[in-house]
Amino acid sequence: MNEFLKRSLTGGVFIIVMLGAILISPWTLFILLLAISGIALFEYYRMFQIRGYSPLVYGGIGAGFIILSFVFLERQSYIHGKYLELLMVPIVGLWFSFIFIKREEIIRSVMVTLTGVIYILLPLSLIPFLTQNELTGNSYNPEILIGVLLIIWTYDSGAYISGVLFGKHKMAPSISPKKSWEGFFGGMIFAILVGILYSKFTSLLNIQDWIILSIIIVLAGTTGDLFESILKREAGVKDSGKIMPGHGGILDRFDSLLLIVPFVFLYLYLIKI
Repeated sequence: MNEFLKRSLTGGVFIIVMLGAILISPWTLFILLLAISGIALFEYYRMFQIRGYSPLVYGGIGAGFIILSFVFLERQSYIHGKYLELLMVPIVGLWFSFIFIKREEIIRSVMVTLTGVIYILLPLSLIPFLTQNELTGNSYNPEILIGVLLIIWTYDSGAYISGVLFGKHKMAPSISPKKSWEGFFGGMIFAILVGILYSKFTSLLNIQDWIILSIIIVLAGTTGDLFESILKREAGVKDSGKIMPGHGGILDRFDSLLLIVPFVFLYLYLIKI
């Protein structure tokens, strides 16, 4: 019960901070994304350091901040879209980071540094495209992002409750022993219901879109969660960090979102826009 209360309180504060930053302005969302990306990258590199790798922690975080800043400023029309091509500069710069790494660790350490940026910063840098696009009239409107987050949180809660009550058939026992197929399908039902309900209060997407997105979110989110479980198992750690009592680290909390956002982006820009 104490663990449940701890998780609930931490989760409540987390949701309030997230929604507050998203609703206030695009700038508060930007600050939130910078904080999430910095902490998540630090946790990611820390897991590989435990395994003996030597990623350029601050180089990767710095490159990530540059990428996120360029994308945000482009969405806010402070810079022209053609300048997004300059995002190759920090990526290429990381390739030359080998001069700061011991010779026997060059290849794997550079690759870990780069994969952290791709795994974490690529999805987070797509979030501004969900809040400002042709559907929103290119003005800031977090309706889609909030819907995605509500569905994610509902799926997580629904899967947890369904798994505790009915879970008997393990989904991937060698990766995540607590996940069950009952929890997966129970969470999916809750997610679709919330997607349908949310469609009644929004205008950018219709009910069919939200049903499809709910299914995409469940499938991609579960895969993203299992992938991070593999990373933690390889590193020999239970959680990516301890910043969120009862939940672990920031990467633990956003592992599903990192795979969900690219698929939501693809759906919007290939199907709807």
